[in-house]
Amino acid sequence: MAHLTFLDLRYLPVKEAEAVILPIPYEATTTYGAGTREAPEAILAASRHLELWDEDDDWDPSAQITLATAPPLTPEAAGPQAMLDKVRKTVQPWFSQGKAVLALGGEHTLTPALVQAAQTKYPDLTVVALDAHADLRDTYDGSKLSHACALRRVYELGRPLTLLGVRAYSQEEHQLLTVAPRLTVYKAATLATPDGWEAALRHLRGLAGPVYLTLDADVLDPGVMPGVGTPEPGGLSYRQVVEIIRTLGERGPLIGADLMEVTPLPGHRVSEFTAARLAYKILAAMFRLRRG
Repeated sequence: MAHLTFLDLRYLPVKEAEAVILPIPYEATTTYGAGTREAPEAILAASRHLELWDEDDDWDPSAQITLATAPPLTPEAAGPQAMLDKVRKTVQPWFSQGKAVLALGGEHTLTPALVQAAQTKYPDLTVVALDAHADLRDTYDGSKLSHACALRRVYELGRPLTLLGVRAYSQEEHQLLTVAPRLTVYKAATLATPDGWEAALRHLRGLAGPVYLTLDADVLDPGVMPGVGTPEPGGLSYRQVVEIIRTLGERGPLIGADLMEVTPLPGHRVSEFTAARLAYKILAAMFRLRRG
């Protein structure tokens, strides 16, 4: 993919930036709709057409954040573990230097490496995941490094995990959801009720310490985000996802994030444009408290 910059900003070396966008066009374990490898370039291209004024908080984050778009991280032919190792080794120094990191995937398999890299700087972090699927299988198609196992591998890193918007999971995952001690779940059906929605926001406001956010695009309803590998009906609205992002930014440090599993549809730009908007909202949330 071409080396586009997020928002079409001027090129800035990573070493000079306080925030880094990392495109990762990796796709190896998808099992239904393919195309996530095309998402980072499509999202970056769409971002060039965004309005830069943030209408929610009345500021221009792009003018106040020194932002670098790193070169795309090319896939490793040796397999998923080699790719995860490459992601971790690439990103870990950035976290260690105190930079905020936003990765654009690519498939959800990448997230455990990003969280592991963040843990080296922030051992007390909490992970918040927005996903239609639980992604808590121990193995899938004979692999522990499948997109369907991403949050299981994250959970095994030992940190609290909050999962929002889930509405599709296996019996195995259901059993884990009901007993796992560090796992808090707000199903999509719960978030569709006023009481459930307010309870989820209260929970997010009460999180202590740094937070890492992983956003699987299929958490959104397919009517909003049709370009995903496995579209699940009954998803969250765009405004709900934005409110979750803003709540995380208001409560304390949002130190890193990823946006995964967009599958661009030919001739239909709404998914990558919506993803670009959400990526910009995440950046704004990362720096809102720092900028006042």
